[in-house]
Amino acid sequence: MRIEVSDWVQGKTVDGEFIHGYIETVDAQKGIARVRVVQSDNEEAVGRVIGVRESWLRSLPVNPLADKNNVESLIDIALATFDEAWFNELTDHLNGFESKNSKNGNGIRYKGPINRLGLFEKK
Repeated sequence: MRIEVSDWVQGKTVDGEFIHGYIETVDAQKGIARVRVVQSDNEEAVGRVIGVRESWLRSLPVNPLADKNNVESLIDIALATFDEAWFNELTDHLNGFESKNSKNGNGIRYKGPINRLGLFEKK
């Protein structure tokens, strides 16, 4: 896999922490990428730059706004980073998805709770 500066990636660190962030630098000879962490299961890692082996990373889609699930995940990141302007932009985009898919006249549909982690499945 070839990753470049500014690519959004997911992966894990040598300590087993899951991270989500973007590439700041790449050392191709050593196979190490420095990732600015925006989301992690270790809250102390958020906002820091961490060196990670390229083989432990996977690239994220180039256009995440084309998929509703990706927009919801980005909203979670905007909330975690307290970025109000980005949050407002993403919720407007998400509302655009919902208005296109609305089946009733008032534009409001309730399908019940949604667990994007996949830990709960309806029978």
